[in-house]
Amino acid sequence: MSKRPAARTGLRRWRIAISAAIFVMVTLLWVEYSELLLRPLGWVSHVQAFPVAVGLSVTMAAFWLLVSLLFGRVYCSTVCPLGTWLDIVGHAGRCSRKGVARDYRYSAPLTRWRYISLGVFAVSMIAGIAIIPAVMEPYTMYSRFVINILKPVWGWINNLLASVGNATGWWDIYYVGHIEVSLFAVVLSAVTMVGVSIPAWFYGRTYCNSLCPVGTVLGVASARSIWHIDIDTDLCTNCRKCEYICKASCINLDDHVVDGSRCVNCFNCIDVCPDDAIFYRPTRKQLSLPMMQRLLPPKVSTTSASASVPMNEIADTTLKIKKEEL
Repeated sequence: MSKRPAARTGLRRWRIAISAAIFVMVTLLWVEYSELLLRPLGWVSHVQAFPVAVGLSVTMAAFWLLVSLLFGRVYCSTVCPLGTWLDIVGHAGRCSRKGVARDYRYSAPLTRWRYISLGVFAVSMIAGIAIIPAVMEPYTMYSRFVINILKPVWGWINNLLASVGNATGWWDIYYVGHIEVSLFAVVLSAVTMVGVSIPAWFYGRTYCNSLCPVGTVLGVASARSIWHIDIDTDLCTNCRKCEYICKASCINLDDHVVDGSRCVNCFNCIDVCPDDAIFYRPTRKQLSLPMMQRLLPPKVSTTSASASVPMNEIADTTLKIKKEEL
C-alpha cells in the first residue's frame, strides 16, 4: 500500500483539533461566572448559524451558506458544539461493545422528517414560540445545557473548594454566587440532551440529518458542493470500511455514491480507506472502463445482410420474377 499524502491524512486531524477547541471555548464561555472570558471568547457565539440568523446578520448567514456550497457542511463538523458532543457520544457508543467498534450502516435519507422539522422550526420562529427553537436548534440546545446544568454544578464545586481552602488555609478561591435556575429549565435541558445523545450512541449523527433545522438548510447548499467526498471506483475494492465508520450513514457502497446533503465532512472515511480510493476534491472520478454503459444493438450493413440470405431463397425469388414476366 502506498504512503498517503500528508494533506489527506491531516484533514481529519485538523477537523478534530478545530472542533475540540471551539467546543471547549463555547463551554467555558457559558460556564464561567466572571466576565474574564467574555471578551476573548465571545466571538465563538457570533460565528454560530442560529445566533447569526436571529441577529439578522445577513452577511454571516450568507457566509455559511456559501461555505457549504463550496466545501460542504464543515460548519457541522467543526463549529457546531452540539455536533462535537454527538461525535464524542457516538465514538463512545462505537467502542462500548467489549472494546470492539460498533459499525454504522448506510441508511436512506429521512427527507420528509427533515423538512417537517424545518417547517415546524420556521413557523415557531415566526409565531414567537421560543421553547421550540430552544429544543431544536443545536447551539441553543447546547448552551442552555451548559447554563442550566453545568454552570450550577461548577458553581457548587467552586464554592466547596473555596470553603475547604478557607478552613485549611491551603488555597484561596473566591466564592461565586449560585445561579438560580428553574426546575423546568433543568429538566428540559437534561431531557433534550439525553434525547439527542441516545441515537448518537447507536447511530452517530442521526439528529443532525433528521431533525436539526440548521443541518437541513446547510444540507440543501452542500448537496452539490464543489469540494466533496468522491470515491474512485477503479481503486475501491468494496471493503466497506468507509461505510462502517460513516457516522452520517451517507455512503452507499452499492452505488459508490456519497450523499452530500448529509455528509458532515468528518473525513473519517478518507483516513480509514486501505485502498486510497476516497478523496476530498472538486472533481468526480470517471470510470476508466465504463462497464455499466448501455450497449446498443449492432448495426447490420446492406452488404452483410445480403450475404447472410440463403442461396435457396435467392433462387426462389428469381424464379418468381421470371414467372411474372411470362
